[in-house]
Amino acid sequence: MARGRHTQIRSGIIFLLVLAILTAGTYIAWPLVTGQGSWQLPWVQGSTGQIVRIRARQAPVSLDIRTEPGFATDQALMGNVYQTLTRPDAKGRPTPGLAQNWEVSSNGLLYTFHLRNDAHFVDGRRLTSEDALWSLQQIIDHQYQGHRDLDGLARVTNPDDATLVIGLKSPNARLLTALSGRAGIVYDRRARVNYSTRSAGSGPYQVDDWQPGTSLTLTASKSYQGPDKAAIHKVIISYTGSPQETIKNLDQGRLDAVVDMDPATAKQAGKAPTATPSTNNVVLAFNNEASSLLSDQHVREAVRYAVDRQALADLEGGGAKVLGGPLNPLSPGYDPGLQAFPFDRIQAARRNSYYAPSYYHGGLRLIYPQEFGNQVGDLISTQLKAVGIPSQVSMVDQTAFRDQVLNRHDYDMALLVMDNDEIDRFADPESTMHFDNIDIQNSWKQVTDCTDQNTYAERLKDFARQVSDLSPSDWLYQRTPLVLTAPRLQGMPSSLVDRYLPLWNLRIQG
Repeated sequence: MARGRHTQIRSGIIFLLVLAILTAGTYIAWPLVTGQGSWQLPWVQGSTGQIVRIRARQAPVSLDIRTEPGFATDQALMGNVYQTLTRPDAKGRPTPGLAQNWEVSSNGLLYTFHLRNDAHFVDGRRLTSEDALWSLQQIIDHQYQGHRDLDGLARVTNPDDATLVIGLKSPNARLLTALSGRAGIVYDRRARVNYSTRSAGSGPYQVDDWQPGTSLTLTASKSYQGPDKAAIHKVIISYTGSPQETIKNLDQGRLDAVVDMDPATAKQAGKAPTATPSTNNVVLAFNNEASSLLSDQHVREAVRYAVDRQALADLEGGGAKVLGGPLNPLSPGYDPGLQAFPFDRIQAARRNSYYAPSYYHGGLRLIYPQEFGNQVGDLISTQLKAVGIPSQVSMVDQTAFRDQVLNRHDYDMALLVMDNDEIDRFADPESTMHFDNIDIQNSWKQVTDCTDQNTYAERLKDFARQVSDLSPSDWLYQRTPLVLTAPRLQGMPSSLVDRYLPLWNLRIQG
């Protein structure tokens, strides 16, 4: 009887060992048989459990990517939490995103997108073309961020779950680029969340914790099955801390990277940070509506000649590049030969001589957000004063800036960060600048109304020169955000970090 019991126990153990071996073999072989995924040991499958801590320059006002216009929201959430039909490469050009490929008709009016079959929302539900169609409709109907890029849509259909067909009223050479931004986000039509504090996306990360103005914690999505699976389990982006504290934390391993570093922090760094290219430009925006003093082109030109762009760029503390026109080198319409209204106090004073000091009613009102710091306002005021133009300078927080400048348009001059692609705002009389010029509006129609990229680039270059000649604003410099990373952190992106910060490639060595 005892021998029988021992035999049964031995047989049971052998059975369990064989079952374990077969299970492990199936686990390893399955990706090879199906061609999907890759295998890892169970205790490291998915994410590593490691945490990366990043300090960023500007905190989002809200996490509601549908309505919040700030670049800080893009930086944290685009690609990481919310995915788009196309997505930008290192130069901002559109590449496959949720759409793995597409075809464009010869007349440029029909775009057929083929969606990835491995895309899922954070709740595990598969993302389909019905979600993409619904999202486009929501963006247009509710005028979410990006809706202006969809004005030319004629009809959108989804013949099957993996196909989305967009028909246009007229060709639009910028559509693919627009779909790599807010206009291309595919939202979860079944989500019921408070978007201002939580998330419901299809990206490799999801919002885990949000402390407004202080920190944002993202954790790897368990349901993500696409090509950008997160290597790091948790990323904490913080937005507060003195320059000395920031560098000390980086040196002592309590921070892994500082992105879009402010000049004061850069000065504290023991080594030189890396200047990275951006599609964003710092613009001295003019209010062109009739009640503003800057509705007069002579005044606008006087200001442009009076402003020393190089001195302002130097305040960034890095390699910020002075602009000669509305576009920087990452735009297909960039023209290095355009060097409009260079710093020239004689020319500025000559144009200003048309006006008595009383004309300015106490001075041009410059309003700008506090992220730029005190020095920039003082410097612009000093430069204008040197040619006889009085000014009133106000540095305000983001909420006040949004209300006074972006909503009520109660300003004469304002500092804005504008992407290259936002040059179309000068063809929109309802934009912040209130620039209403029928020739510019017609020219912009010609820019987008073409079917090949070479023609688009040439027309965009001509448009930029035409806009610059009329001086509805002054384009100061291309942003080149400063980045400093700890030696152990690998995979930090090297461009566009002020608006697009993909986190899924981050890895910790050692």
